[in-house]
Amino acid sequence: MPTIGMIGVGNMGSAIAKAILKAGYSMILHNRTQEKLADLAEQVGADVVKSESLDELINESDIIFIGVKPNQFGTIFEQLDDLVIESKPKTWVSMAAGLSIAQLEAFTPASHKWIRTMPNTPVEIGEGYIAYCTSKNTDDEKITLFEKSLQYAGIVEAIPESLFNAVTGLAGSSPAFIYQLIEAMSDVGVEYGLSREQSRKMASQAVKGASSMVIETGMHPGELKDKVTSPNGTTIAGVVALEHAGFKSAINKGVTAAINKSIQMSNKEKK
Repeated sequence: MPTIGMIGVGNMGSAIAKAILKAGYSMILHNRTQEKLADLAEQVGADVVKSESLDELINESDIIFIGVKPNQFGTIFEQLDDLVIESKPKTWVSMAAGLSIAQLEAFTPASHKWIRTMPNTPVEIGEGYIAYCTSKNTDDEKITLFEKSLQYAGIVEAIPESLFNAVTGLAGSSPAFIYQLIEAMSDVGVEYGLSREQSRKMASQAVKGASSMVIETGMHPGELKDKVTSPNGTTIAGVVALEHAGFKSAINKGVTAAINKSIQMSNKEKK
């Protein structure tokens, strides 16, 4: 069984590590604070192989995830300088927003390859979305290993790097928008007499069920909406009210703002 390395187990790194461990792969982890490694081991109910020295992690790992913030990449690869060499190529996986493949390749010798990812937080429960793109001529075997290691994280899909800002705004940021929707729906339920727990459960299940209907039936969301809206009924009254309030427009503006912010961040990192 291949070994997966990970440097940095923050919130997203931890979520990805849990999915990899669930898939049965052994891991070598490195983090600035040992407490996070101990917490992760306890959460997954397994012994996580922890790297006391980075040379163990680099030498023994088949692919290596980097789970640190974009501005920390320079520091990390300064520490790895003597270990990351041309004659021993590795495949690296970045989870950092805004760093392009070209920028990532600048941290390593030419023989090394990169997989750039954009995951979202639901990977922690196996319902996430992970877009990825790769360096030119990245070994197919390593790409397959990457995909298989994340089989319990959710959907893993190759996306052209030119679309990554759109992915960041839509897939990466949108869970927060859905949480806002659930919160708003729950508040109305409480206003009309339901308990907070009941309201949250109903709103959350409605979102989950509706999402599953779109995914599993393959039908257009508008078509599914039409199936719920009876003439002169309660649902069409709500749909019309949302349209008058600019519901679709507000969602459009939210996603667009997130995409534009991603573009700004990418341009800043390039400089």
